[in-house]
Amino acid sequence: MTEQKTSEAQKRATQAYREKNREKTRKQSAKSAAKTYINKYCELEDLAELKLLIAAREKELKSE
Repeated sequence: MTEQKTSEAQKRATQAYREKNREKTRKQSAKSAAKTYINKYCELEDLAELKLLIAAREKELKSE
């Protein structure tokens, strides 16, 4: 059998952090997924659509 590299205490600590900081971990996960999509799967047409979405979001945030 293979030996686990992460201790049980570390697993519990990680889980407790994720539960306590749910919104932060959700944001980090979404950001990572967006970067992966852009860098690995996105095509030219997709980039054009994303640019429009980004511009609209920037305008929304600036008007707040």
